[in-house]
Amino acid sequence: MAMIPGFEYDLFVSYAHADNAAVEEPEGWVTQFVNRLKTALCQRLGAARELSVFCDSNVVTANSRLPDLIKATKSSALFLAIGSPSYIAQDWTNRELEAFIESNNDLTRLFMIEYLPLNAEERYPSPLDENIHLEFWKGTGPRSIPMPLSIHRDRDEFSTLIHTLAADLGKKLFSLRLLPRAPRVQPQTEKATPRAGLSTNVKAADPNGSAKQTVLLAQTTEDLEDEVDQLRSLLQQYPDEITVLPVAGYPQGGEAFKAAFQSDIAKSDLFVQLLGKRPGRVPPDLPEGYTRFQAETAKSSNVPRLQWRRPDVDPESVADPAYKEILKSETVIASGLESFKLQILKEIRKSKEKEKVRKVKFSTVFINADSNDLEIAKEVERECVQNALTAILPATGPSSEETRRDLEENLIDCDVLLFFYGNTTQAWIRHQLMRFNKVRPQRESNPKLLAICSGPPPKPEIGISFPDARVIDCPTGWNIEAIKKLITELGE
Repeated sequence: MAMIPGFEYDLFVSYAHADNAAVEEPEGWVTQFVNRLKTALCQRLGAARELSVFCDSNVVTANSRLPDLIKATKSSALFLAIGSPSYIAQDWTNRELEAFIESNNDLTRLFMIEYLPLNAEERYPSPLDENIHLEFWKGTGPRSIPMPLSIHRDRDEFSTLIHTLAADLGKKLFSLRLLPRAPRVQPQTEKATPRAGLSTNVKAADPNGSAKQTVLLAQTTEDLEDEVDQLRSLLQQYPDEITVLPVAGYPQGGEAFKAAFQSDIAKSDLFVQLLGKRPGRVPPDLPEGYTRFQAETAKSSNVPRLQWRRPDVDPESVADPAYKEILKSETVIASGLESFKLQILKEIRKSKEKEKVRKVKFSTVFINADSNDLEIAKEVERECVQNALTAILPATGPSSEETRRDLEENLIDCDVLLFFYGNTTQAWIRHQLMRFNKVRPQRESNPKLLAICSGPPPKPEIGISFPDARVIDCPTGWNIEAIKKLITELGE
């Protein structure tokens, strides 16, 4: 049994059997390497009985054992490739790598060492070609011919590298062991359908009524992984107060990363980002890079942000102008890490107190509808009152400074915001949504629910998208039951 919940193996070792041929010693190089690595890992983790390492010793003939290898790969928490010219020449090693990436979208679980360097013009398959790896070989003789390190002749050098690798693997295994299991996805019961470009992701209330806060730890650069692990370990000491995201690492690559991060930020109460001296990696389909994308998305989502840098990181010394601006942002704290940890806990508990205050208040629902849709708006108003919710309709009468101010105050102060796009014009609904977006920074928090109710007759698309909006689309007639269901849930 593996020490990491949900996996059969903690580590899968992928190698070419040609690199394990016993020539000068009774055991092959890979066999000796794996045995030493297991010993070093157990010493660091204290998990001799739990640690499970898969390293197949049978020669793969005509892919006869490939299905078993693929199954083991997908059941492993970490993947270790032993690179060499023989490694890239084999089909099954590439298949093992592909299977692991397919089943584990966190590339920080992928590790590599090199038994022998590649020949000129040879390359490792992606993403191994970008992976930082330890070289278990050295140039030998007058011509510096690459030779694998000998476990016996090069004992000190070999031992140092083994324990370096064991430290890296152990740190990753330990962090995975601390991660909570991914929550089970509940089936959707809402009949409302999302309009393209709008998210239906609304943060659910805790059925026990607790003010549990969700903290999103941004993906950071490799030089700050230790600090991120420390923060995660700290926050996970308060499971009754704090949920930490992401549950596992994010998929790498622009589109997949963006989708996963945007899903998490919509569920978060606090965004925490550690910033180093460099802006970090920039994949081809994410030109702003991972660091800047996360910072800008969190800012545009109006989620409270705490960002940190070491005091010795001088923004003025940074060449990248966009990253320099991030480092100089007023939300960035330049301090020791321990001080920053206390600041995070302080912010979380301050947010919890605000949440408690909000819970003792009755929810206020602002029903924003044009005069042509007042009939449906008044029906919704009656339903709100029956569920002990304060309902507000827009001020009537000719447009004036007073009615404009009344509209803005309702957009800022309401707990629930409903827009009705029925017998009105596209220009009216666009104006209302843009007005809300303009005053949104003045709100203490996002609405408990933001919904756009679109009814008959057929009309043009609005052309404005909010990532946290719920859409109730009723093209053939108002679905009052779907609207009533939302209101009933809010009143509970």
